[in-house]
This record gives sequence, structure tokens and C-alpha cells, in this order.
Amino acid sequence: MCTVPAGDCGVPRAADVVVVGAGAAGAVVAARLSEAGSADVLLVEAGPDYRSADAPAAVRGTDIGRALAMRSLRWPGLLARLTEHQPPRAYACGRGAGGSSAINGQLAVRGTPADFDAWVRAGCAGWSWPAVQPAFVRLERDMDFGGHPGHGSRGPVPISRVPADRRGPVSTALYTAAVGLGHPEHRDLNAEGSTGISPAAWHRRDGMRVSSNDSHLEPARSRPRLRVAGRHLVSRVLFSAGRVRGVELAAEGHREVVSAPAVVLCAGAVYSPAILLRSGVGPADRLGALGIEIVAPLPGVGAGLSDHPAVMLGFRLTEAAAARSLETDSGCCLLRAGRADDIQVLPLDRTVGPASGGLMVSLMRPESTGSVRLRSRDPADDPSLDLRLLSDRGDLDRLRDAVLHAAELLDHPAFREVVEGRQARPDGALDQWLRENCRTLYHPSGTCRMGPAGEGGTVVDEEGRVLGVDGLWVADASVMPVPCGVPPYLTTVMVAERLAAAIRNGLLRAR
Repeated sequence: MCTVPAGDCGVPRAADVVVVGAGAAGAVVAARLSEAGSADVLLVEAGPDYRSADAPAAVRGTDIGRALAMRSLRWPGLLARLTEHQPPRAYACGRGAGGSSAINGQLAVRGTPADFDAWVRAGCAGWSWPAVQPAFVRLERDMDFGGHPGHGSRGPVPISRVPADRRGPVSTALYTAAVGLGHPEHRDLNAEGSTGISPAAWHRRDGMRVSSNDSHLEPARSRPRLRVAGRHLVSRVLFSAGRVRGVELAAEGHREVVSAPAVVLCAGAVYSPAILLRSGVGPADRLGALGIEIVAPLPGVGAGLSDHPAVMLGFRLTEAAAARSLETDSGCCLLRAGRADDIQVLPLDRTVGPASGGLMVSLMRPESTGSVRLRSRDPADDPSLDLRLLSDRGDLDRLRDAVLHAAELLDHPAFREVVEGRQARPDGALDQWLRENCRTLYHPSGTCRMGPAGEGGTVVDEEGRVLGVDGLWVADASVMPVPCGVPPYLTTVMVAERLAAAIRNGLLRAR
């Protein structure tokens, strides 16, 4: 097998299946489709490809800030307008082997039964909690609860937690304050009904990040019928009479075509819809305005963009807390609260500077949605993101309540030994402050939504097949019909595992 970080191996002219994107979903799909050895699978990645052993040190350890600072593993020019009160700003989206799982916050939290009840209400009956729960079990190797009912001990994704004596000072204070204010305490964040305070669960092993490149792609790299091509941008999918015939790649100033009867887009909720749009699949009026030939008029492509709005309540640490924060782990617990289990409070034991900490307060079940649109037909021109966070009045109300509760937590005696002085709170114009200071957790989803055919926003069916064409699938977070109320990594892997099985069965039936 040949990988292409240094360009020493050409891209094949033909494959049985092309998987686009080697990130959280694409690494999974490529690994699963290549298992049987009966198909030539080409995995194309726009960013650098590398073996697990060669991963940069910044993305191996637990320092999220160092990982996010790796511009070579992000789309460097990608901007997003978060709210109408903010100018566009840089938006972190992974680019390279492992995708966003190589630079994310490493939280490994299952979607909840309530999430999948919402998927069923959205018309995806095959994605109920009883249907997806076994897939969560199969994918995990839980280092603490693997032998317990409802947990897995043999899956590819290791899940671990930090012992209480390794928690940083902000994590310890939040845990104590949450219990003191009446929040239930749970040992297992991924158990059903775990609303309250729990130790954080991470996709780590022995204190090191495990991305999808590590968990799924690395074990598959020796398969002779799998090829990985890094630093190749997919400009568009090619069709003939409504059927896939391959992809067009752009690399180092030239373009080449790979012929294939099947293509699976796993480029994420930003770039999967962008590729569809460049390929002529999307809203007819916008495609026509860009001079793109329409292959399938699907108005839902690029619509429904969802992300988790958040605000940072930062503070200066006491001298003792600052010293302890350097010797312990950060973000070691997670508070889930709210009447709809829709609020998340994550402690940050270290932020910018050695004596800074904070609480990240997030709304996890937002109603506000935005869009992904093309700026031009040029694949090198990043799409335009308009998230429209807090545009739904209910989202603004719930995030305001969450911030006020976080202020109560900070007033608890547990924070007196941690926080230097009484921290300034937003003034009476709290709604305006939220609109101007709202940020995102970089959890995009919903831009190629799964659902019943015939509904205006549906892009793919329950097996990930793009409507109106043959031989094309989407299998990543963009297909989620309703955003998960948790960090989406584990759910994205679960979606990729289930859709990979459906795609493999579909390909076998087609032979």
C-alpha cells in the first residue's frame, strides 16, 4: 500500500470506491470498506497524511490549545460569521489524517436516547436508541466500565477518565460546587440518565489522544487494496446521466480524474456540502447563479448548519491554584444540566497564560441554524459559513440562564481558593454581551440531512445515499437530522460505522 504525504506515489486512475476525507468519519468508512479485500478503496485527503507513529507531538498529548494551534492540520482560510453582531472569524476545522479528531477537545460522550428520539421524530426510524446503542458498545474500549452492561471492552476507540487526584483546581472546584448546589453525581458520563456532574470521558489511551487515524485507519493501512492519498483536494464528483463516474482531484496546480462507480463523501459538515454544490447537487437557484450545471436539485444541501454556542467565563487563578494547574490535568469533569439536559459546563484549568482558568458554558440543543454556501466554483476558495448562533430567541434565553447559573457556581465556597478576587460579571445588557461574545465549540452538523425522500430539507436517505443520483453517499456529521446534545465525536464514529456497513451491503448487492 502507498500513502502520499510526500508525493512519492501516484494516485491510481481508477478505484472501486473513492472515500473523500480521512477524518473522524472517513478513516472509519475506508477501514470498513477495505476489510473484505474485495474492492479497491482510495481514500483521498486534502491535508497531510501520516502514520500514527509520525503524528506531531502537539496532537498526541492532552493540551488542546497546542493541537488547535497546528495550522497545518486546519483549513487555514476558513472563516465563519457566528452571530449577526460579530464579524467573520477563523473557524477551526480539521484537515489531515484524523481530521478534527486530531485537534478536538477529545471528549468521548455518547449521544443520548433523547437525541435519537429526536432523529426518529425527524423521520429516521432506523436510527432509534435501541438501533444505535449496540453500535456504541461495539466501537468502544472503555478502560473503566468495559465489563459493565451497556459498555464495550474490545472496540477500536479507547475511552478513559482521569482519577480524582489528577483533577486540576478548577475541575475540582466545579465538581464540589455542582454537588453543593444539588446536581446529581455520576461515575459514568456515558450511562443513561447521567445528567449532573461526572468525570469527563476522553478518547485517550495512556494519557495520549487517539484519533480516528489511530483507532481505525492505522490498523487498515497494510491492506493491499487500500490506498491513501494525502494533499489531494477533491474539486467535484463527476456524473454521467445521473450516475457517479468518478472524482476530479486538484493537487499542486493540476487536475486529474479518478474513475470510480462509487463515491462516499466524509469531508465533514463544511466540506461535504461544498463538494456536492460544486458537483451540481444542491439548490438550483444558487448553483445556476454560479454557472454550475445542475445534476440534482436538492435545496437542503448546505442548509441546516448547526453548532453549539458557548461563552467563556474566564478568571485569574490564585497563586496556589496556578501552580497546581501545571501539575494536573485540565477539564477533568463535565456538568450537564438544564430542563432539557441542554447545558454543558466544562472547567478549563488552564487557558491563555499560566495563571488563567475559566468555565466554558455551552448550549447543547440549539434551535438556531445557519448555512454553508459556495463563494465561487474554485475548490481552493473556502465556502462561506453563516452560523446564525442565538438567532432563535429560545436559544438566547437558555444560554442566558446557563451563564447566570455558572455565576452561582463561581460564587460557591469551593472556588474561593481557586479564583483570584471576585470576578466581574457581564453587566445588565447580558443579551447583547452574549451576542457579541458568543463563540462555538466547532461542532458543525446537519448540512446534508438524513430523512424521508420528498421533504424539502432531505439530502440523503437512512443509508446515506444522496437523493436523485446513483453511486454517491454521505457518511459524516453532516447527515445528522438533529444536532446531538453532546460533543459529537463518538456519535460521528457510530454514524460512520453504521453507514459503512450499509454502503458495503449496497455495493455487494450492486455486483
